[in-house]
Amino acid sequence: MTTIKDIAKLAKVGTTTVSRVINKSPKVSELTKQRVEQAMKELNFVPNEYARVLKSQKAKTIAVSVPSIWHPFFSEFVFHIEKKLLQKDYRLLISSNNAESSVEIEFLDMVRQNKVDGIIALTYHNIDHYLSSNLPFVSIDRYFKEAVAYVTSDNYHGGEIAAEELIKRGCKNLGYVAAIAPQKNDTLRRKDGFVDKAKSLGFDVDIFQRYEPILDYNVFFDEFFEEFPNLDGLLVMNDQTALVLLAYLDKKGIQVPRDIQIVGYDGFHYFENFETSLTSIKQPIKEMAEAALNLLFDLIDGKPIGDPVVLPVSFKEGKTTKPLL
Repeated sequence: MTTIKDIAKLAKVGTTTVSRVINKSPKVSELTKQRVEQAMKELNFVPNEYARVLKSQKAKTIAVSVPSIWHPFFSEFVFHIEKKLLQKDYRLLISSNNAESSVEIEFLDMVRQNKVDGIIALTYHNIDHYLSSNLPFVSIDRYFKEAVAYVTSDNYHGGEIAAEELIKRGCKNLGYVAAIAPQKNDTLRRKDGFVDKAKSLGFDVDIFQRYEPILDYNVFFDEFFEEFPNLDGLLVMNDQTALVLLAYLDKKGIQVPRDIQIVGYDGFHYFENFETSLTSIKQPIKEMAEAALNLLFDLIDGKPIGDPVVLPVSFKEGKTTKPLL
């Protein structure tokens, strides 16, 4: 087995220099670094990462737990996390738990037992037990009973913007439709802002909410429109549900935006630099990811939990609302 001494001998340096190169110390000149790296390559040397972690007490690894990597908002969020971590020479562990609490709990147990520096979680499960551990933890959108660092967007104002924009475009009968998680979280404030702004402008809102998971969205929307058949303007809880609704309406022969105008929520990309044609309240996903990492690194450095980070949202006009006259 190749050792650091073998590398040092071939590179004609001391073992301390080899150790510094392995640990990416800035105290090594570029020329010496290249010589050591070439020796490592020639001898097929792979650093003992576990030993390095034990010595430094840092794994340079961050864990991220999301409900589903298939959801475009979550996948875009993870994309920006990974991009930022690469700049800092950190690795990423991802759990896509498909909304199954047992999968997420198993993942959290694993990352606590195996050295990671911190966790970012977009979670709607009962994980309060993990908040009492010493592992740095940042929550997205959800707050807990005890103090937790968290990042969210201005969900209440997003609801206000949606109501105002639909009313400006001639909508008279407003509705809000959502599949929601059972735990309290900041995304529920979208409905509150929507309802409050509509009422302040003299309009009522019909509300249709069901708890996740929704097993059949055709049945979900059948029940919605059976209860509220005359709506002409909708705020949908998120873009993914709004896109499912568009497919449903197309099958029913209902034209958007002529017959009904729709605003989603998220403003995610299909892929990099390509947005959907859906009118939406756009969350600053990249900025949310970066703010979560900044908070997490503060906690890793021993800083106290600060105030929640609430980022602004904006209106993204698409083809599912009528243009302003």
